[in-house]
Amino acid sequence: MRACVVGAGPGGIVTAKVLLENGFDVTVFDKYQQVGGIWSSGGCYDGLANQSALRLFEFADLPNRLHFASAVDTQRYLENYASTFGVLDCVRPGTEVISIRPVEGPGRVGASGWSVDSRSAEDDTAEPHRETFDYVVVASGAHHHPQLPELPGRELFGGTVLHSNEVRAGTFAGRRVVVVGGGKSALDLVTRAAPEAASATIVQRKVNWMIPERLLLGLVGYKWILFTRLGEALLPRYHDPACVPAIDRIDERVKRALWWLITRDMLLSNGQYRLPRQLRPTHALPFHLAHAGVMPRGYVRAVRRGLIASKVSAVEAYTDKGLRLATGQEVAADVIVFATGHHKAFPFLDPSVRVHDADGRLRLYRGIVPPSVDRLGFVGFRQVFNNIMGVELTAHWLTSYFRETLRTTPGEHEMREDTEARLAWQEQVLPGSGGYDFGPYDIHCADELLHDMELPSRRAGNLLAEYLLPGGVAHRYAGLNGSSPAK
Repeated sequence: MRACVVGAGPGGIVTAKVLLENGFDVTVFDKYQQVGGIWSSGGCYDGLANQSALRLFEFADLPNRLHFASAVDTQRYLENYASTFGVLDCVRPGTEVISIRPVEGPGRVGASGWSVDSRSAEDDTAEPHRETFDYVVVASGAHHHPQLPELPGRELFGGTVLHSNEVRAGTFAGRRVVVVGGGKSALDLVTRAAPEAASATIVQRKVNWMIPERLLLGLVGYKWILFTRLGEALLPRYHDPACVPAIDRIDERVKRALWWLITRDMLLSNGQYRLPRQLRPTHALPFHLAHAGVMPRGYVRAVRRGLIASKVSAVEAYTDKGLRLATGQEVAADVIVFATGHHKAFPFLDPSVRVHDADGRLRLYRGIVPPSVDRLGFVGFRQVFNNIMGVELTAHWLTSYFRETLRTTPGEHEMREDTEARLAWQEQVLPGSGGYDFGPYDIHCADELLHDMELPSRRAGNLLAEYLLPGGVAHRYAGLNGSSPAK
């Protein structure tokens, strides 16, 4: 069974590892020279840092001591993982996949396998190399196709315009920098610009929630609150009834009271109560928690010291000096960085393979497989807070799906119905999630996949540990190939 994996980021290397352990002949294509995806050199913006606390950014079978690590240390761990489990031998670095087409044959799309064209990532005139695979896994990542707003007046502005992915060392030195966006990347970049730029300004339509490194007035690490079954029980009910335990049925009035307390604790622990009111989130938790990142160190301090100017407004147009905001104010700039997200795009996929709906949402069963296509899966697009754990469990589920060893494999109609119901739920409780972001539902997402694989969802030795200790962590899921929970 020949399997092609597109991408050697975290999702690609763990999928390759699980496929190898299950007897597949695996080839991994990646356009970068290093494994790691966005964590490889040149994979993302200069200064990208890991927002994972201790024991979060790790796979089940290889512990590490990373704690809010640098991109260099994160990539080193991923390369060590790929080397330890024989994945490096399967990787073709510097190779870009340019076309994936179903092999013509009887039955559904993909039933006869896949034709994959690749070439050197450094020479787009090179002759493509064509190979045939029985299975294809797309693990190309969700952060590689920049999304830039189309604003009028671009020809007026003579400065530099970049997407966040394009920021490199020295980009900000001595220049007036404007960062557009309100997410983790935007806050990262403007915080990085503050000490070296002539001026640093962030422009955001709304102020998003950011998770402090430590909650409960700075006393307890966030994973002890947000990554537990008790913490997840405070969220709106998960869409899959099979993954709604009794604790999730807490009275809604109790949930509202607890979220009121959590909201104020987040503002206190982040230091945002010391900022002007317009620089605090106005929308209610928990419904926008899915879009939250971990607050960058130094951001609040830099704003309070006047090293970062914050503007809460939409952007209307370029001017000859910088940007004009919806408020009518003009912001001067030498460098404008748009930290405005990414398209979830797969330009190499044949048009006959439909994975988006008319609204651009990913329409995948379990967030992993297209209902009408065989022998094709996606890893890394069932996003949860601890995405390392998420991609590892996805890799196990997808391998079981390929091997036809899941508890049940629903037909195309049932897959479509289930996907429609899940998308409706996401729009209600995780607005703007694009059909792929499950946000803070780490443990519920894990339970759902384990249920499909007929594996136990309880991963601790007793009920207190099961509900009160961090459960959204990979080491709880060691030994899945042997169908035994970690102790």
